Amino acid sequence: MSKLLAHYFKQNAGDIRDQRAAIEKILKGGPSTISSMAKTTGYAKDLVFWNILGMLRWGTIEVESEKDEELTYGLKEV
Repeated sequence: MSKLLAHYFKQNAGDIRDQRAAIEKILKGGPSTISSMAKTTGYAKDLVFWNILGMLRWGTIEVESEKDEELTYGLKEV
């Protein structure tokens, strides 16, 4: 495993659930960028990005559009 990513994989599952719940709460208000989510949650951009990748993988969210050269993400409609 890459040393660069090791600290993400060592996170407590409860912490990951809390992080993703915070991101999901923001996205319930509408599409948002990683920068905006990081600012609102107080999480580092790389941590938000890591969670976004997981949420995309599991089909929780999807790419909505692009805003100011950054992708916006929204909750996937079921």
